Order: sequence, then C-alpha cells, then structure tokens
Amino acid sequence: MDIPALLKDYLRYLALEKNLSRQTIDSYETDLTPLCTQTELSINSIDEFLSERAKAFDYKPSSLARHLSSLRGFLYYLEEKQLLEFSPENLFAAPRLEKYLPQCLSIDEIAQVFENIPSNDKFGMRDLALIELLYSAGLRISEAIQLKLEHIQLDNGWITPVGKGNKQRLVPLAGKAKENLELWIKEWRQAFKPKTDTVILNFHGKKLSRVGAWKIIQAHTAFLGKDSISPHSFRHSFATHCLAGGMDLRILQELLGHANLSTTQIYTHMDNSFLKSEHHHFHPREKKS
Repeated sequence: MDIPALLKDYLRYLALEKNLSRQTIDSYETDLTPLCTQTELSINSIDEFLSERAKAFDYKPSSLARHLSSLRGFLYYLEEKQLLEFSPENLFAAPRLEKYLPQCLSIDEIAQVFENIPSNDKFGMRDLALIELLYSAGLRISEAIQLKLEHIQLDNGWITPVGKGNKQRLVPLAGKAKENLELWIKEWRQAFKPKTDTVILNFHGKKLSRVGAWKIIQAHTAFLGKDSISPHSFRHSFATHCLAGGMDLRILQELLGHANLSTTQIYTHMDNSFLKSEHHHFHPREKKS
C-alpha cells in the first residue's frame, strides 16, 4: 500500500470535493504526514502512530484530539475506496483518546508520590516544589519551569504563570502546596546557588530543562509501575480530580489557561472514565475477590 500516494489523493479530495480551505488542508497534511512512515495501515500500526504522536506532543489533549479527528476522516475516505482491510468503526467504536493521553493517577497514587519524596534535602524539596506546581496548581511543564519568583505571591496565596500567547492568569495556592513551595523558596533554594530567578533550578542553579523535569517525574513515579507517566500526567490528574470533585467546567478552564472551552471539555470524557474506574476499584460489588 502506497500510503504517501493515498494521502495525496485524500488531500486532493478535500480540496476539490469538500472545498476546504488551504489552511485546513495544510493542517490535515501536517497531522497525517508522519503516518506515511508506516508500511501498512492496520489497527496495530495506527496504534503505534498515535502513541508516537502522543509522545511528540507531550500528551496534550487538544493536539491528540485533532490528530484523531484528522485520522478518522482519512480512514473513512479509504474505507469508501475499499482500501482498508478493517473497519474504522473497530478503531473508533470505543473512546480511544484515553489510550493516548498521559496516565491519570488516582488521588491515592498522587498521595503516595508526595509521601515518597524526601523532604530533608535540597533535591527532594526541589522535586516536591515542581510536582506541587504541576499537580496542585495544574501548570503546564513549560509554565512550571519558566515560573519566576516574582510570579509567586506567598502572602496572598496566588501564582501568576505565563501561559500560551504570553498570557498570565491567576491560580490559587493553598494548604500543603503553599507550605512546600514556601519551604523550598525560603529555606532550600539558596543551596543550589541560584544563577537565575526561575523558581525551579537544576543542579547548576540554572533553569530546569524539560528533559530534566521528565527525569524527575520518572524517578519519583517508577514505583507505581505505570507507563506514559509524564509531567503532563500531573496536570491531567489535577483537571480530572477537580472535575470529579464537582468543579465548574468554566472555572477549570480559567485555572488551566485554556483559550477555548472545547479544550477543557476533553477532560469531561476523562472524568467519566476516571469515575468509572474508581467505582470498579472501590465498590464492594465490583471488587475482585
């Protein structure tokens, strides 16, 4: 199967038959071109493609949802041409987005992660502060590692991260999260001999990199025995747990810094999945003997 040629045919179809704009067609091409590296189109190969896309986009729900949408259109086009050996319905019958999103940790697992981080040395407190920003404040990893001291108001319990489009937002900080960040900033951060004003530092006192953040997260979650846990898993868990606790969707949108409510609505599906898994795990009629 010549996948690149089939993609060209599909893009031509979108232009001539669907009369889509050049910008929309370019978006489809960008989303689907990496699929051309596959030697076949099967459920397994598409799973592999989507898993790679998930890693490439740091498990961002909006990016993954767009890729699924692009892929769905392409596969249904090929089905009409009788060029597929499987039905796309088999691929999209059940919600697939959850499979390619980062792990959603349970509240108990989150608690275990915090409990297992040593709070009596500078590295442990640095890692604790990072995870507080990701989970307790729901920051993107880029926002967490770029957060500056001037963005944290410990007295008032607010942080003002700079998100996409250089937009700032207010995020409350309270309880244990505020306590841990205050300890880090006032008592432990100086031990790294800071050379920058970012809150989170690397070994040399400079801004922590994304790779460094990934390594920290992997080190502190390995005991859970789960795949695909990333810095975004903690933001993802923040959103899911807030919804499960009854938070209004528009409030969550503000806290996450989403420009569009549709991006936040992706978490409503994940919230339902989370509730179902929690019910299955804890309800006495669902528990395995």
